[in-house]
This record gives sequence, C-alpha cells and structure tokens, in this order.
Amino acid sequence: MQRRRAIAVLAALPLFVAARVAFAGSYLDRSVMLLSGARKDVETLRAKMTDKELARIVRAVAEARQSSASDMDVPAVVAKAHPHLLLALTKVERAARSAIDGNYATVLEYIESFKREETIFRSQLKEAGHPLPAGDS
Repeated sequence: MQRRRAIAVLAALPLFVAARVAFAGSYLDRSVMLLSGARKDVETLRAKMTDKELARIVRAVAEARQSSASDMDVPAVVAKAHPHLLLALTKVERAARSAIDGNYATVLEYIESFKREETIFRSQLKEAGHPLPAGDS
C-alpha cells in the first residue's frame, strides 16, 4: 500500500513542478507586458516632458498598471521580486505627476529611480531562477 502511494506521489511530482513553472511563466509574461509599456511611457515622457496632456495620459495608464500589478497573483518563487515591480510602476506614475506639476528635475529623478527598480526586479527574478523572457528589452 505504501509502495503504491509512493509511486503515485512520484508520478504526480512532475505535474506539480510543471504547474509551478507554468504559473511563474504566466507571471513573467504579465510582468514583461507591464514593464514594456511602462518603459515606453518613460521614454516618451522624457522626450516630451513639457506636454501636460501627454503626462496626464501616461499617469492614467501608469495608475492602471499599478492597480493590475497590485491585484495579480504572484507565485511564491518570485514573491521577493514583486515589490520591485510595484515600485518601478509607481515611479512612472510619480514621474508623470511631476511632469503635470512642471517639476522637470523631479521627473528625471523618478525616471532614473524607475530604471533602478526595474534592474533590481530583473536581478531578483534571475536569482530566483526565473529571468524575464529574452524578447523583452
């Protein structure tokens, strides 16, 4: 009886591992989507910092990204990295708010802070054995 149970557990083990990796893969895909959009917004905001209407749109989209990232399921294997994704997305929203307010030096500070948080996020994922997909740059 115990032998059968052991065989059943061993047979099911690859399924649990595959599900865990697949869930991390889904998290990575969602993270890439959020970061890619945020990075494009940051580049646009830096190039057109004085365009307040553009900054308002960037801020609205950044808030939506923040909300989505806050509500998404995070696998335990990458949980240590997730706060850095949230911080990176927050920096984009704050950069846009600063642009709306006309604080252009602060915009640049938040953009640099976004880049630092993105780097930390990527390194945490890599350390956890789940680097972001190669197609993301």
